[in-house]
Amino acid sequence: MASCGFSQLALQLLDATAEHLETLERGKERGLIEIAPVSLPGQPLGDNNHLGWPVATQTGDTLVLIRRRIPGHNPRGAGDGDTDSTFSMAMTSDDGGHGWSEAFDLRNAMEPSWHNRGGVLPLSHRYKFGPVNDSRAGYKLHLNAIGTSAQGTVVALCNYGAFRSTDRGATWTHLHEQFREDTTPGDIVYLGPRIVQHPEMGLCAFGNTVGYGRSDRFPNPVDGPVDLTHHSLVILHSQDDGLTWQKEIRELPRWAAQHEASAVCHEGELFIMGRDCLTNSTYLQIRVSNNKPLDVRRASVRHTRALDTPDIDFNPLTGRLEFVRSFREKQLIDLWSLDPADWESAEWRFEGVLFSGQQRGEEFYKSTDGFHPAGGVIDRDRGVQHIFFYSGHPNGPAGTFRLTRTLNTPELRAFLSDR
Repeated sequence: MASCGFSQLALQLLDATAEHLETLERGKERGLIEIAPVSLPGQPLGDNNHLGWPVATQTGDTLVLIRRRIPGHNPRGAGDGDTDSTFSMAMTSDDGGHGWSEAFDLRNAMEPSWHNRGGVLPLSHRYKFGPVNDSRAGYKLHLNAIGTSAQGTVVALCNYGAFRSTDRGATWTHLHEQFREDTTPGDIVYLGPRIVQHPEMGLCAFGNTVGYGRSDRFPNPVDGPVDLTHHSLVILHSQDDGLTWQKEIRELPRWAAQHEASAVCHEGELFIMGRDCLTNSTYLQIRVSNNKPLDVRRASVRHTRALDTPDIDFNPLTGRLEFVRSFREKQLIDLWSLDPADWESAEWRFEGVLFSGQQRGEEFYKSTDGFHPAGGVIDRDRGVQHIFFYSGHPNGPAGTFRLTRTLNTPELRAFLSDR
């Protein structure tokens, strides 16, 4: 059986067939595609053996990645959260993702008085991994968003607020007043993975709002059920290199309820893909242009259930927008593309399956978990895209992996279709 030189733990978490691993080996030999572990839960702290939801950016020749270290995805059977549970661990690589620094918990960049504001677990997830905690103290953000400014500053927004690094992720500064419950009105913002630099709006992050109450699946006495329809696009933007942030809400049509928007800025326009939370069977594509109404459409890419946060980026080699999604019910990561001039058609072209797991035929969220291939990095100098994802069990263990593929999509498509 081909193993790509992986450890037994890595093979267990990936759960790929021998045939697919052999395909990846051939692709690596041809310089088209490769996969490698980034972080595996070899020595977990307590129940915190789920290292998932990686997102990344590049500054200079350094990759900066943020991921979680928590008990799991599905709380039933995952164990309890504790002081070692963290939603934001930063890692860096100076060699194209082959070697990585030791993970740094962003909470350690916070002053002690802000470290556990409102409780050990962050505001958005107190319902999930521990005893009921009704405190509303904390930071009104969930998930990790990361990006690099025009000045080369790495900026991260996460469950613990806003952070900046001016030395390529070596050290971090916490902006403790940003997004705190006593400084920020409104509900919690669920973030998309990428922060982009816009020529007029400055740094921009994207998302949707969610109330404090728990869903019916996780009853909560605070506010009752959460309204999971998000008929708006939240844009968080900063004009001062990430030091302060403002929130803007753009209303969407009533048929459009998006979740965790992923974005790219191309020629002064924002092209956005979000999960369609009304149908749960496709994605919403949103274009934000100056002095024009929002352009909102349903993409042609279909699901049957279990939508995941996607990635969208612009490929400078092909001149096309490229969309990476996780097909969770089949445990696939695949690639689609669209000419920006054809945005209004919403007809994406299938380019190929980049990764295939689920060798044992297990069911997502019950015995199989992955992939969240969002927040990828286009490395123009190396001619590749780095896609980061996680794979494993919803109760842990799960690990973070790097999937690097050539920007020559036609050559990659030919290879994948010929396998």
